[in-house]
Amino acid sequence: TRPMTHQNFLSGLVSIAALAIALAAALRFGLGSRWFEFYGWATVALAAVPFVTWLLWKRLPEVGRSRWWSLLFAVPLFVVAVIQIVFWHLFFSQGATNPMFGVMREMVRPWLAAGEPFAVGAYAVVCLWLVIAAARNSATA
Repeated sequence: TRPMTHQNFLSGLVSIAALAIALAAALRFGLGSRWFEFYGWATVALAAVPFVTWLLWKRLPEVGRSRWWSLLFAVPLFVVAVIQIVFWHLFFSQGATNPMFGVMREMVRPWLAAGEPFAVGAYAVVCLWLVIAAARNSATA
């Protein structure tokens, strides 16, 4: 297969970002702010993750890194987005007669809130490292 060049990687990232923003705007204005608040960013993430993962999968070997590092980007984001969508779907499908998911959320939220900034920060550092490593020009890698 053809190698993924530095320029192809960067232009691919820009294209995916532009399409993700366009999708977010379409979902926000097409389905409303309330729907987007619960499902929107998770839906956009699920749409973009395969494409960014493919770019990383193709590019990382070109700069001397294992392509398997791309899964550090994909898996956590995919899991969190699916949990977000499934939780809110179950929450709203239960109706007012079964507050189980609301009670569960209120019980778990304080613990999640305490660790969430650290988890998001660690994930952001890993993603930034992956993109910077992949964006390096292979002539200087």
